[in-house]
Amino acid sequence: MERRLIIERRPGEARAILLEDEFPVELRVERDVDGSLVGALFWARIVRVVPSLPGAFVELGLDRPAFLPGERLPGGGALVEGAALLVQVAKDAREDKAPEVTAAPSLPGRLAVWTPMRPGLSVSRQIAPAERARLSGLLAELMALDEGIVLRSHAVGARREELSADIERLRAGYAALRAAAETAKPPQRLDPAPGPVERILASIDAARLDEIVVDDRAAFAAARAEFGDRLLLEAPGAFARHGLADVFDDALAPSIALPGGGEVVIETGLAGTFVDVNMGRAGSGRGKAADAVRRLNLEAATAIVRALRLRNIAGTIVIDFVTMQSRDHRREVEQALAGAAAGDPIRLEIHGWTRLGHLETTRRRAAASLADVLLAPAGGRQPKTARTVALELLAALAVTPYAAGRIELTLHPTVAAELKGPLAKALETAALGAGRPISLKLDASRALESFDIASA
Repeated sequence: MERRLIIERRPGEARAILLEDEFPVELRVERDVDGSLVGALFWARIVRVVPSLPGAFVELGLDRPAFLPGERLPGGGALVEGAALLVQVAKDAREDKAPEVTAAPSLPGRLAVWTPMRPGLSVSRQIAPAERARLSGLLAELMALDEGIVLRSHAVGARREELSADIERLRAGYAALRAAAETAKPPQRLDPAPGPVERILASIDAARLDEIVVDDRAAFAAARAEFGDRLLLEAPGAFARHGLADVFDDALAPSIALPGGGEVVIETGLAGTFVDVNMGRAGSGRGKAADAVRRLNLEAATAIVRALRLRNIAGTIVIDFVTMQSRDHRREVEQALAGAAAGDPIRLEIHGWTRLGHLETTRRRAAASLADVLLAPAGGRQPKTARTVALELLAALAVTPYAAGRIELTLHPTVAAELKGPLAKALETAALGAGRPISLKLDASRALESFDIASA
């Protein structure tokens, strides 16, 4: 299987599409102003200990404190209000939950993850037994007794000197963090914040990629040393060039048309996701009709798994397949769902059928879903957020030719507020790229997602 990652850098954000044999399977969006903090290291202050949980809230210097569970405190250490400690973000904040941190940080390298407070050796299960044994033998010579190492799948075939260099870099990085903490006043972030393209590359298993395409010179220069010949630089507008311009909008559509004539409808709410498979012209029952239902449900099983991964839907997922009277058909559909999910790095747990004939599943939440990032909360169809519209406007601006003179953007005032506020730097970058000034014309009667770009 060929795996390619296409990254398009836009003013204010970067988007990426992971292709497996030229088929989109995963989407990523990372923004300049509201990216994930998972992995970030802070010199934090404990502001409130909650023995009943147990755990504590710690101040990071963000808009709200983070929660440190007691089990994430190595060695069973005591939590004292006002004390400072080094923490790493383990989970991003959600609307109803504070970010979660750990006091046992891990530092990722190219070949290994270094865990100074969790001793021991762990090797990726993706590595074959013989290679695991070889690498374990090499690491036994390199590891200190009080440190831990998680060997990544990238390490296959690595030489002793490569492993040693990677581990030494991580040790030196941790020593620098501890030194910075000695003079820092909490709360304060200690590590440099990575850019959007860096965050995308860090979230993908790069060892399994055959090719990475970026359309930004700065990102290419920063990543070339790590990815070598697999990294290719293209001109701006990578998605359109590769025929992928509509992938994100298609992935946000509430329904999926099946080749056999049926339809899959996906609705996500606060309590979970409900997936409905609609038959269309055929009905359930015995004989030929039952076979038609079986074929449609098998087709839907594959489409559902692809959609869950593409949209990064997690949590409780209940699937209402077209009713099947045959237990054998149900078992076959369940097996088809499991088989299609085998290639997803985030495991889909299948819990079984309810008395109403629904199939209950769960998928681990590793990051915000595509809808959480790009759409605003709403009943029915979720509209795009003002920030999403503003960033899409800037992306369109970057690839549209104009006559000489000033560029005038006609847009909704809420979208304009994003461009004047959090995205002001991105708007300035877009103006520099266009080589001419940009003015905003506010139109409150215009739909939020509608805008015009013209030469004035």
